[in-house]
Amino acid sequence: MVEPGGTSRLTPSFEMFSSSKKEYRGSVSDYGFTIRRRRRLFDSIWNMAVAKGKWRQRDNHLVIDTEVSSFSNFFIVFYGLVLVIYAIVFSTVLFTETPNETFPFFIFPFLFLHAAFMLGIPYMMMRRSTQRMKYDLTRELHYIAANKKV
Repeated sequence: MVEPGGTSRLTPSFEMFSSSKKEYRGSVSDYGFTIRRRRRLFDSIWNMAVAKGKWRQRDNHLVIDTEVSSFSNFFIVFYGLVLVIYAIVFSTVLFTETPNETFPFFIFPFLFLHAAFMLGIPYMMMRRSTQRMKYDLTRELHYIAANKKV
């Protein structure tokens, strides 16, 4: 079910054109796994989530400890850059002198709304991607466990 390859966001963009039938891309070893969902050609969801997990045996059961995360170093840079840009824009609007000394206060609600969208939409995308990966992984592991041969 897992095609060997990297889970980085910098993986080749041509991955969506491959003819592999496998759903996930990553690495699976004897001790754990690191996988992400493969990109498909007409996917409407931007799959950012990466699942890292380890398995171990306790008594007579297999226990899988998994962490699903969509956050990466890219978002630290993105949010930092966006916050710096908005700080510059807010200070520029606040400290500019207008010719007739009337301050355009109507600009602030638009700037706050725009900032909310610029900061909120990537967060919502990360959150949705994490929830979707959790659901898909739970479903796949349940399917594997239900169809095991003893």
